[in-house]
Amino acid sequence: MSQNETNVPTGLRFDDLMEDRDYLFRLVNTIDWDPQLDAIREVLRRNQNASEAVSANIDELRHEAETYRGPHHERVIDEHVDALFRSSYSDAANSMAAIGMIVPMLESIYSQSFHSLGEMYANKGMAPPSHARWARAGAHAQRWNCQVYFTATAETRQDIISGIRQISAASGLAAYVTADTANWIDAMLTYRNKMFHGGFEWSLAQRNQFEKQIVERHWEDLFLAATSGGDPWIFYIRDEVISEMPKQIERILDGMGRFAKALPFELVAME
Repeated sequence: MSQNETNVPTGLRFDDLMEDRDYLFRLVNTIDWDPQLDAIREVLRRNQNASEAVSANIDELRHEAETYRGPHHERVIDEHVDALFRSSYSDAANSMAAIGMIVPMLESIYSQSFHSLGEMYANKGMAPPSHARWARAGAHAQRWNCQVYFTATAETRQDIISGIRQISAASGLAAYVTADTANWIDAMLTYRNKMFHGGFEWSLAQRNQFEKQIVERHWEDLFLAATSGGDPWIFYIRDEVISEMPKQIERILDGMGRFAKALPFELVAME
């Protein structure tokens, strides 16, 4: 017997060689998530480098404005002020680029996973765990659509934030998603909706509403705002939150994998 053979653990099952995320194949086996995340990381890195270059230029202009005493002092000050003003919009563009990549991937993970799960239950003639969503939805065609929320009166509402929370609880996925991750998902979806429908400068009512949400939902560590006259003007995702986005998606994929691993045997068994 070779040395390699003696080092092979006995009783090792195929499942023991799989990581949590590998079980996602039970739900979605047509998409490779890792290359998507790699591409997003690369774009986020390039954008961050560009933002750092803008910040460095602003610092140079500030230093020059503070130290220059020549005949063009006012022009130097104006250049610094103009650079600061322009950065307000370039920083917003950076936030929009980040949220525009990460949230569609998040939606894809949830939408495709739940669509597949619904087909699995239907094909096996099985019912999902008891929950108010299924009672309200009945045989509704959108019962597995995470973008749809079913109200107490069995009406549907296009609301992906409430829909994801409801279907996660109804399917059992919620047990594999931490409270912090669920809160992050709510925050990113909310910000995406406002940026994509309101641009960089939202209506005054939307600005005040989001400022209130940040306090109520404890999102201070996720967002910051430029102000005008003491009032919120443009909202941004914090740099460290943008950098962490791919890792957050990995945590979501891992949780979805653990959920898929724990699905009933009779639901996932091959016929």
